[in-house]
Amino acid sequence: MIDPDIESWALARAHHIVLNEGLSLAKAAQDLDRKRSRSLVYELRKVITAAIVEAHAASFHSNGAER
Repeated sequence: MIDPDIESWALARAHHIVLNEGLSLAKAAQDLDRKRSRSLVYELRKVITAAIVEAHAASFHSNGAER
């Protein structure tokens, strides 16, 4: 079962990522701007990776790993 706090955080974080990086990427693709699309794909990967690391760190600490 997923912790409701983590689930809420994940949904909010995903929403933020899609609104910011996702919409920018879609616009660049629509404009056929390959250079900007590549740059935005890199940025999207970076943001997703940061979110995963943040979630892992929060999970690590909430599971009593600090003992």
